[in-house]
Amino acid sequence: MAHVRNYVDVLTPDEVKKLHAESLEVLESVGMSVPHQEVLDACRKIGCYVDDAAQRVRFPKTLVQELLDTYKPKELLDDAAPSIMGGVSTQVFIVDYPGNVRRQGTMMDVRKGVRVTDTLKNYWRSSAVVIPKDRPSNETDIASYRELYLYSKNPGGTYILSPESGRGIIEMGKLMGEKPGYLLETVSPLGFMHSSLSMALVFAKQGMPIGTAPMVVSGATGPMSLWGASVLEVAEITGTNMVIYAMTGEFNNYMSFSSHTMDLRTTLCSFGSPTQALFGMVSGQMGRFYGWGGGSNSALTDACLPDYQCGFEKAFNGLFAILGGTNGIGCQGIVGADQGISLEQLVIDNDWLDAYNFVRKGVSYDPEALDLIKEIGIAGNYIQSEHTIENMRTNYWEAPSRTLWRDQWEPWRQKNTPDLYARAHEYVERVTEGYETMDPVIDAARAQEIERIYQDTLKVLRKKG
Repeated sequence: MAHVRNYVDVLTPDEVKKLHAESLEVLESVGMSVPHQEVLDACRKIGCYVDDAAQRVRFPKTLVQELLDTYKPKELLDDAAPSIMGGVSTQVFIVDYPGNVRRQGTMMDVRKGVRVTDTLKNYWRSSAVVIPKDRPSNETDIASYRELYLYSKNPGGTYILSPESGRGIIEMGKLMGEKPGYLLETVSPLGFMHSSLSMALVFAKQGMPIGTAPMVVSGATGPMSLWGASVLEVAEITGTNMVIYAMTGEFNNYMSFSSHTMDLRTTLCSFGSPTQALFGMVSGQMGRFYGWGGGSNSALTDACLPDYQCGFEKAFNGLFAILGGTNGIGCQGIVGADQGISLEQLVIDNDWLDAYNFVRKGVSYDPEALDLIKEIGIAGNYIQSEHTIENMRTNYWEAPSRTLWRDQWEPWRQKNTPDLYARAHEYVERVTEGYETMDPVIDAARAQEIERIYQDTLKVLRKKG
């Protein structure tokens, strides 16, 4: 029974095929705005219909289907993913505890965030948690990458802002034996920015990975119906993958389904609505249809505190999405709908991810259990058994940071036990002690070369202005 696997479908098989067919119809009949001549020429070369005057590309259904069939993986990606890992997004604001004070981030916040996420096993990246306001705006990306390469034990990144800084980041990555990637985002509906395409070309020409992340918002940048929003989202994912193929000759096959719904009272993009559960299940089901695997912006919340609403929304839409087959979830540690980031929330989210992954491992056969039950017999106990010692770490779960508390009422009341947020804060302060003066985690020679690349890139950026 080990490794729990199950899928909850929200679409019928015929609806899956129809959603796919309608997304191809959008790409062929409407197309996408591609305001970059070099990319337009690349799209024409692979067989797309290109209107240079309108800077529009339409994608023939037969061409798209041919590439989908050619690059369809032989095995579903989710079958090789027994656990779910969280990501870390870069936010403008950070929320300090205690006091719940929101402020703009600094470079020291980036370093502190690195120190925290390096201790949390359920994040696959230690990305920059904030855009450092104490650096010039056009230098924040290269400065953050410098910080990550010097002080993080895990790979990481942040939003890349210009071709000039992108070249410096690529050079740093090569020195570290890594391949930093670029996230080619659409401007929904069905468009790109010239600047994004320029940066994508820099990474394409260096053989670096390029990812997709359309974020269709139903009721705002996409149809209000969840079906219509899903058709547009799949069209933008597939269309972006076609543009990437035109630039690189490689098809990026992943269902990066980041749709949301606009809150009709505030016009805010909602992160915690039950629609995220539905979008997550569509992502998983369409990802399985294409053979790609799928990720969604799920396990998120609209709450600005780690309260009941926060836990309910994260669990509700996160679990539905994962059971629907997604193998990637939204970035964790976020306060509300991109209202900021909280290091305490990162710790809390690491613990729920750990609990989920414990369940996902399932129940394994124990060849010693039956003989032990016979040996202990009636009215015995298992507390002093060697078997208990041998199995307690793999068959019992406890929150890695001890943020989730178990106690009886009276001991709990007498100890004046701090609440969840305070316990997470205690963890953050303990693991980040002395972070301001921490030493680089790489050798001196590489640290010196990272610094050289950083300074050279700053000269280019400052000369450009």
